[in-house]
Amino acid sequence: MSEKRVTYDLVIIGGGPGGYVAAIKAAQLGLKTALIEKDKVGGVCLHQGCIPTKALLHSADLYSKFTKSTEYGIIADRLGINYPQFHRRKESVVKRLFQGVQFLLKKNDVNVIKGKGRLTSLHEILIEKNETDLDTITAKNIILATGSTPFIPKEIPHDGKFVFTSDDILLLEEIPKSMIIAGGGAVGVEYAYLFNILGTKVTMIERMDTILPGEDKEISTILRKVFTKRGIETLTDTSLETVEVRQGVRVKIERKNNTPPSPTSGERRDYLEADCLLIALGRAPALQDLGIENLSLDFQGKYLQINETMETSKKGLFAIGDITGPPLLAHKASKQGLHAVSHIAEKKTTALPYHNIPRVTYCSPQVAGIGFTQEEAERKGYKIKVGKFPLIANSKAIIEGEYGDGIIKIITDEKYGEILGAHALGPNVGEFMWGMSLTTVLEGTITELSNTIFPHPTLSEAILEAAHAAIGQSIHL
Repeated sequence: MSEKRVTYDLVIIGGGPGGYVAAIKAAQLGLKTALIEKDKVGGVCLHQGCIPTKALLHSADLYSKFTKSTEYGIIADRLGINYPQFHRRKESVVKRLFQGVQFLLKKNDVNVIKGKGRLTSLHEILIEKNETDLDTITAKNIILATGSTPFIPKEIPHDGKFVFTSDDILLLEEIPKSMIIAGGGAVGVEYAYLFNILGTKVTMIERMDTILPGEDKEISTILRKVFTKRGIETLTDTSLETVEVRQGVRVKIERKNNTPPSPTSGERRDYLEADCLLIALGRAPALQDLGIENLSLDFQGKYLQINETMETSKKGLFAIGDITGPPLLAHKASKQGLHAVSHIAEKKTTALPYHNIPRVTYCSPQVAGIGFTQEEAERKGYKIKVGKFPLIANSKAIIEGEYGDGIIKIITDEKYGEILGAHALGPNVGEFMWGMSLTTVLEGTITELSNTIFPHPTLSEAILEAAHAAIGQSIHL
């Protein structure tokens, strides 16, 4: 039967973590649902982002641990790196999860349409494949979930051979001797950690005055010191001006006049040279060729403007994920998708607490946070109290030999004890954030958090100790 003879309750364009999750939930709620995906369901997160990068990082973590195995009484002879095998395992992980997503969509009777979706009206979508019009389908409601693509400045000669984005560097199976990373956000930091472990000389450039500029400044400062000890050169307050490709890259940089010399090299340089350059300067919303140009939609800057139910300025047209603006996180997209579908299915919804979406950077030590940083809370006029606890005083961290410069930091409102933010640096601290997220959803106070019983010995006990510190004094410090 031709697709155009069917009217769907919901059609979703884009099969990433926002789109496919929304499609499954919509089908479960009884909505006749179609999902249009031009490539593979799972999207960038599964195939070029979250999953493959974390698989590579996990292999690097294991290698790093093995280099210290004698401390634990383990003798590892002929330790080395087989980087192509890093990739084979990464591909195996991605394939397994991809098959899982396909199975779930089929199990829930979602009609997955392979092709490119383009709106011809608010209720009609033209399906294209190989630049050929295939069919037109109609929908009562449409969700745009097309994600984002790496931002590449026009003046940078991106060739995929010497100048990479976070997408195509995943295809690099030879370990470069040296690398420049433009951008000190989460993507840049994760790849700096990965290639430093692999033996690459890494130089990271960041325009702001700290790496991970969106995180609590105290946490970012500690991480920078850790990276410097490992030989990663971090040039902050530094911009990338020009790039020349000559069997490698030669990069011209510009630094603010008061910027001190590099803490690694002790030099002030105008040019950097390396085997390759990784562009990690953020991502741009994928809104091209969607057919929305003539719909007079409202925008906030380069992102689509939506209301509390994820609906755009046109009734029945919704948008979720990266195209709606920061934070550009898979779990935000999934939550927005569930929220939009609940509204479409006439279920009760509440506004999403965007400022309390947890985030994790998967270097080692990990960086995780939720809510306001100390700087943000102070700028907003809160009178705050801060509770901190170092992992060097946590028994499980000492057992695992992973304490280093780790720290847990909780920011609270002094008057009411409201938890305004929580930030952490240490092993697997991203696993802590669900608990902090739950506490904020339940409007728990710092006193209630301090009265919670944590199992011993665990890394998570550091949260309890930081809570005690915020209301008085830590027990084990």
